[in-house]
Amino acid sequence: MVVALAAGIIHVAGLWYASLDEGLLLDAGRGMILILLSLGLMGTARLSLVLSILLALTGLVTLIANPVGARLVNWLELMLLISAASALTLQLTRS
Repeated sequence: MVVALAAGIIHVAGLWYASLDEGLLLDAGRGMILILLSLGLMGTARLSLVLSILLALTGLVTLIANPVGARLVNWLELMLLISAASALTLQLTRS
């Protein structure tokens, strides 16, 4: 999924634009997990879809807590949540 890859790259790219702190390193770690999940989502395996949904839910909490200060990555994670949830639902209804 291109959305997961883009969100992961944005998270990791934050290392070059801000001073290092604990929150930034956690964001970069989330970005690396998103990049690895995007490779797993190419086959749309159920485990990758469930993990993507869980990881995107953490971004949704940030978006709900501060909608005015939302960044592009928060909206990408919302798109990832919607697309992964719909793909998982379609996959479960077929089997």
